Amino acid sequence: SGPPPAGPAAPRQFNPLIPYLSFGWLPAGNSLVAGDTNPEAMSLTAGRKLLAPSTWDLTVYAGGQCDLTGPARNLKCSTPALDGLTARITGPAPAVRGHRAFWAGPDLVWQYARGGWASLTFPYPNDIPKLTNPARLQAAKHDAVKIASHVRYGAATPPLVFAAQLTGLPSQWRVGSVFYLPDARVLRASRFALTTGTPDLGADGGLQYQTNLPYFSSTGPAPPKSSCFRYPNQSTVETINGHRVVLTHRFAGTTLSRHDLCAAHADGLALFISQFGAHPPISLASLFRDHLRLLGTNPANWTSRPIG
Repeated sequence: SGPPPAGPAAPRQFNPLIPYLSFGWLPAGNSLVAGDTNPEAMSLTAGRKLLAPSTWDLTVYAGGQCDLTGPARNLKCSTPALDGLTARITGPAPAVRGHRAFWAGPDLVWQYARGGWASLTFPYPNDIPKLTNPARLQAAKHDAVKIASHVRYGAATPPLVFAAQLTGLPSQWRVGSVFYLPDARVLRASRFALTTGTPDLGADGGLQYQTNLPYFSSTGPAPPKSSCFRYPNQSTVETINGHRVVLTHRFAGTTLSRHDLCAAHADGLALFISQFGAHPPISLASLFRDHLRLLGTNPANWTSRPIG
């Protein structure tokens, strides 16, 4: 399964605004359909289309996020918001660029750099019968090793851009995680969350959010039938900066509350912003009114600096 890698160590943290990895080879008919970033891990999904039932899912962990138990029995990777991967090693795999690799059920796991591990979940067993078609399983394993061997780390990718920009926020606020989609020649941030670095994190739809800070669970060009749901006795409709928005406040017990802002058509964009916490430092109405620049639907006008 190859030796531990020598040479440079894996990054201890990733920059969520700069995708660190990209696919170099994929089986015919597959392409990048989505990706997500946070300081501890970055992921890519490839398939025939977004939300296809059969996809290749790659996750690369920053240095120090994974532990391989003594005689290579389990690989456990975790981040502050998610338990991540717990892979039971089932056998050695062909080395990936000369580095040790293992099979772990439907996963190929390998050490991509000193202190850093990666995992590739391949379509088996979703679309490859385990017992009746061993030839397809072996073909999938062959493709998995080839995909892993061609992953590019730290190489230039299309730019990660945002269709909205935040201004005038506290200096310690920054983007902590992003879910993005390929859009023409750019990677468009579809969802993103703000953080101050405090490890009080939850997870929602691939994002890691921080209590009392906003996260954008949808941002992008509005489809023709875009609309906002209104909850009886919990939602109000307002016009802010000329845009119709729906504000919703929901409560669960005495300690947890959720605040949502939905704009179905704002400068051609559909936005859904959420915030958990009883005492947020800024209301979503104020964020939309005073701190949000909408950049329209033309990718040429989008920004790689989501906080201006």
